[in-house]
Amino acid sequence: MHARAAGGASGPPQDMDRQEREFNARAMLEEMTAVADWFSSVRGRKKTLLLFSEGISYDIHDVFANGGNNSASMIMLRMQDFVRSATKANVSLYAIDPRGLMALSDGNIELVSVGAGDPNAAGLNERGMQNENRLARESLQTFAEETGGFAVVNTNGFANAYDRIVQENSAYYLLAYYPPNPKRDGKFHKIDVRVTRPGLTVRARRGYANPTGKAPAPVKSTVSAELRDTLDSPLPVSGLAMKVFAAPFKGVAPNASVLLGVELRGRDLDTSANSSIELAAFAVDVKGKVKASNRETLSLNLKPDTKTRVEQTGLRLLSRLNMPPGRYQLRVATHDTGGGALGSVLYDLEVPDFDKEPLSMSGLVLTSASSSLEPTAKPDEDLRQVLPGPPAATRSFAQNDQIAFFTDVYDNDVSNAHTVDITSTLTSDEGHVVFKNAEERSTADLAGKKGGFGYGARITLQDYPAGLYVLKVEARSRLRADVTSSREVQITITPAVAQPR
Repeated sequence: MHARAAGGASGPPQDMDRQEREFNARAMLEEMTAVADWFSSVRGRKKTLLLFSEGISYDIHDVFANGGNNSASMIMLRMQDFVRSATKANVSLYAIDPRGLMALSDGNIELVSVGAGDPNAAGLNERGMQNENRLARESLQTFAEETGGFAVVNTNGFANAYDRIVQENSAYYLLAYYPPNPKRDGKFHKIDVRVTRPGLTVRARRGYANPTGKAPAPVKSTVSAELRDTLDSPLPVSGLAMKVFAAPFKGVAPNASVLLGVELRGRDLDTSANSSIELAAFAVDVKGKVKASNRETLSLNLKPDTKTRVEQTGLRLLSRLNMPPGRYQLRVATHDTGGGALGSVLYDLEVPDFDKEPLSMSGLVLTSASSSLEPTAKPDEDLRQVLPGPPAATRSFAQNDQIAFFTDVYDNDVSNAHTVDITSTLTSDEGHVVFKNAEERSTADLAGKKGGFGYGARITLQDYPAGLYVLKVEARSRLRADVTSSREVQITITPAVAQPR
């Protein structure tokens, strides 16, 4: 952070760290801008960014007024970019200097002592250090004040500062208007917020900056603008509550077939004539690339009896996504076009390589007698043959209910005929196994081809106390003791309730 001086007797001292400091300053500002841009898709609320930093040592008081400073023009431009992005995204920055109450540190004292008799070390005296620390603090204050926050500098009272941050972001006024000048010239426009009530202090952003460059081209998409904004949000949107599950199965190589289920509450839906539900989902890999997507629209022109069932029990939507093995974030969003409500869920999913693993298992899907009463749009034909009802997202079941589950076990080592042991257990929160089922399957039934053993069972819950349980299915090859695969899911058993008819 501090400058080093060097040079001959005939020349002025030179800042040997200038390039490094400029690089670090630009990198920090670019990262802050990226975070602010990321927050821009979170709509309808104020966002807070906490910056723990010692600041940057440039003489900065007004990032827009001093943009022509030749010695730091690039830093100024980066600061303007950050303030522009923060104001656009409604982000307030709160800067916290972790050094606390400032005094000369041991390192600074050493530098001052060494430079005391050196004519080439003029920049390393106590006044120089204090000036550099002042500039760093002022940069933090500039970041904060330009975005409507405040800086915590030269103090050890961090606890009080955190309380102030929480207080400012717990209750606030959010005002908006359309600016009269739509030009993309980057010009800064000052805003002055005043109140007539005496004794109040207003903390608000100083203004906003017009965008720069060409306007972005309209996005071509089959998804509505409302749903696209919801999918782009880095945080889940809770306007339309829903439950989501995803279960990968072996598909057409090299892809897997992922079953996606979405359940919506009936009381949240507009079931009037001509209303509809728009569903969109896409899978993003660890590099941020979209590897699979799906969009569907479901009309809610329902028959009277179906409409009543939807209002009482909800609505289930099933679909399939084809994607290669890997780790993904599923982004699922729904739009009730009649009522206008929107909701989204972010779901982490790992898709195994079913063709390479010697023994692997598909996702574990569940259903129950009560969940089968919920209307399902487009039942999954593959699972329709092996489950007594459509797969469900619910994981809470009453004692007078019955659950059923299913999974596929894939054995790729068929060079030597052998058996595979498949065991399912239901274990209580206290560690007691209350249900167990075991079966043997032989690879001889696969006729020398890589394939799967479909496995499932039913469990009547009336004999089990209410509480938490873990349902686990494990497959073990007798060809090699170390070749195993398993899936498990936590469920809750609740007291018996009257079943709807």
